[in-house]
Amino acid sequence: MSTIKKGCIILFYVLASQILKAQDAPYSIGFIPASIEEIDVAFPIYDKWHLSGQADVQLVTQGAYTNGNPFEYTQRVVVRPWLIYSGFKNIKLWLGYAHNQKYAVEEAGNYETLENRLIVMGTFSQEMPKGSIFEQVRFETKFFDDRTGTPQTIPRIRARFGVNHYLRQTKEKPLFLAPNLGYYTELMLKFASKDYAKEHFDIFRLSVYYSAGITPNIHFLAGIIGQMQLRTNGTQFDVYYGPMVSVKYSIRPKERETFDSVDGGAD
Repeated sequence: MSTIKKGCIILFYVLASQILKAQDAPYSIGFIPASIEEIDVAFPIYDKWHLSGQADVQLVTQGAYTNGNPFEYTQRVVVRPWLIYSGFKNIKLWLGYAHNQKYAVEEAGNYETLENRLIVMGTFSQEMPKGSIFEQVRFETKFFDDRTGTPQTIPRIRARFGVNHYLRQTKEKPLFLAPNLGYYTELMLKFASKDYAKEHFDIFRLSVYYSAGITPNIHFLAGIIGQMQLRTNGTQFDVYYGPMVSVKYSIRPKERETFDSVDGGAD
């Protein structure tokens, strides 16, 4: 058993046990390896109005309960454009749309569907002497057809808290620029109809990652994710775990990129 899986089992067993104490229904837990790869492009739109944009393309792959290969199946492909307003000090406001093509993974009980999302997000960050901390709130509405073909509209609230540590550079010509060690926790609550899902709890996610610049225009992130998700039947927790990689190209050079808004995770 890998070290990542052992850590996820211990962490999510503790979290799940606290949830189960307050519930009467029987619960089961399954572990699924997954991977997330993302490419982002950031660009200016209109400086006078503090407007910029970003376009994300994301690929999520996964294994299954009895398959330990996180790259075995394609779970989804996401295209996500953003409009960003940065006219407030330490605050960014995001308006986005996500075209989310999900694929069937029979061994894990996933069905094929096209999901669209409308997203409003705000990020508040505070600079520290050797790093930064940030809080993020995201409201999104998901539109899709469920496995019976019934159209579903599900609002969801996501709250994230994260920390970035700025790492020292001791070499005169370092291999990577402005390196960071970052981590965040995120809680997601869904508000679906009772016929679709009775519980509001959706996902609890953790991520730890290293990020740095290759050039002032190109930055990358490499890390791991772990998340616990309650299926719509209300009795099955799925724990996803595995590697996460992201590359971001900014039209304008940036001294440092901390990837506070990266959407690393499996649904």
